[in-house]
Parts: sequence; C-alpha cells; structure tokens
Amino acid sequence: MPDETLAQTSAPGKLVLSGEYAVLAGAPAVVAAIDRRVACRIDAREAGGWAFRSRGFDAASRHRRDALPDVPGDPGALAGYAIRRLDIQAATLPEHLGIETDSRPCYHDGAKLGLGSSAAAVVAIAGAMARIAGTVCTLPQSLAIHRDLQGGSGSGLDVAAAFRGGVIRYQAGEARSMPWSSSIRSVFVYVGWSTETRDFVQRFNDWRRDGEPSALRRLVECAKTVAEGGGSFLDALAEYADALDALDRAAGIGIFSEAHRAAMKLGRRHHVLYKPCGAGGGDMGVALSEDVDALGAFRTAVTQAGLHVVSAAIDPDGLSVS
Repeated sequence: MPDETLAQTSAPGKLVLSGEYAVLAGAPAVVAAIDRRVACRIDAREAGGWAFRSRGFDAASRHRRDALPDVPGDPGALAGYAIRRLDIQAATLPEHLGIETDSRPCYHDGAKLGLGSSAAAVVAIAGAMARIAGTVCTLPQSLAIHRDLQGGSGSGLDVAAAFRGGVIRYQAGEARSMPWSSSIRSVFVYVGWSTETRDFVQRFNDWRRDGEPSALRRLVECAKTVAEGGGSFLDALAEYADALDALDRAAGIGIFSEAHRAAMKLGRRHHVLYKPCGAGGGDMGVALSEDVDALGAFRTAVTQAGLHVVSAAIDPDGLSVS
C-alpha cells in the first residue's frame, strides 16, 4: 500500500533590508520574503514510528511519537517543539509517519546562503503538524517554537517573514505588510561563505553592553525612517547602510567583510545601492535600484569579481498549507 500524504507545506526564506542589529535595540526592521522556499511533507505509513529526513541540512532519525528528542540537530526535535507549542496531544496523531523537510533551495554548493532556512523550516513544519492535527498555527506560536529551537535567542524577524510573505515591517514580535514599489529592482549576491549569526550578535552585545552608543542611536533612528516610509525608500536605505557601516567600524563586528566592501564599491561605481543583509560578514547582500541597466552592469561586475548572483525574487506568499 503506498504512503498517503497527509500534509504538504512550504515557507519562504528571507532577507533583511533594514533593521539588522537595530532590531536588537527595539527598532523596527524591514524584511523581505524570498522565493527560495523550505518544503515539508508528512506521509502516513504502516510501520516504523516517526521517521524524519531533512535535506539541505542533511540529517535523519527515527523516534516514537511519544518520545521525540530535545537534541539540537535532530530533525525530530522541531516536531516535538511544534507539538508542545501547538498544544497537540501526541497520542491523537498517527503512530507511524514519514516527515521530510527540504531546505536545499536555501543552500549553494552545500553552504547555507543565509536566507533564514531554519526559521522557514519552523514555519513549514509547524504548519504541517497543525494540518494533521486539524488545527492552525499562528505567528506567535511559530515565534515561540523558533525561540525553543534557538534556546531563547533571536528577534524572530525571519520567522515573521516566512509566515507572512511579501515585505514586512517587524518590531517586537509584531509584523505588518509594507507596500513595495514595483519600480525598485534587485540583485541578490552571495559572497561565498556562511556566517554564524550568533557569533556576530555576541560581538555586538559585548560592544553595546547595557548602553546605547552614539553609533547605535544613529542606526536606530535610520531604521525607523526606513520603516516609516513616506519618502524615498532607496534614499532612506542608503542612509541606513551608511549608519550600519559606521556602527561596524565603531564596534569591530565585521559586518562589512572585504567581499561585501568590494560589492559595495562596485555598487557605487554603477550607481546602485548595495548592502549586506542580516548579520553580515558572509552570506547575502542586496543591490537595489530603479535603473535596470545599472543593475545589469552591476550584476556583470560582481560576477566577474568572483561573487555569486543568486536567482531569486521577493515572494508575496508566506506559509502555504495543503
């Protein structure tokens, strides 16, 4: 007898357009969902307990439904967090399941691109577990599951983007959609290596301690201006990028690595705005402009410089459940 598919879900990755680091000081962030989606499928099986398989982040395990692990890196742990936060009784679920997640679109040559694949996996798995239990998963529940996974750390902006889709304004657990001008075009750049976000955040926290240095105050104000809208988004974002650079120089975090600075220099040469996204250092950056030809010239230049242009677009859709 073939397996019966009980749930199929997917959730998009994300890129932070503005608000990285400032969001840790209470400022709003502007985050875009990206159409590199993490998928989850749950199949009913006749035997074998709950068999987990994760692609992209390659892992596999098998557990009883009433003995799911709480071990980082075990794909069964996330299902357990979801069941608890969704207030589902494990005994009411099928005894034998195949649970597979696929985050390969968020990887390049085996390395994470920095698109928030873990957060997208949280949203996809939570949506799938809710589906087979006959309930729905909310954004606050998804945020709580992700906090469990991260040991209480993280702002949650990547979870909100995966859940909502489109471009959002995120602050203190609250997300709302932001209008996005179709005249603004983008090129997404991967600099060639992954960043461990926790290390960069720790450097930021060590620098900041319990105060708010002037460079951070400026960054917070610029983040507010971008998120409030009302003027030129690109002008406001350029001012924010300058403030982020100033904070990096003051704190010595390494947000603007040599590769990001090379891309930023090419952006200036071709009259487009370039900035790293998220923690910085490695991972992704974005170039934005209303000039299609300028972006095309930038795309060619960064490729010739040995950086990788990632084929992607802003995804208007968040969590999909079927």
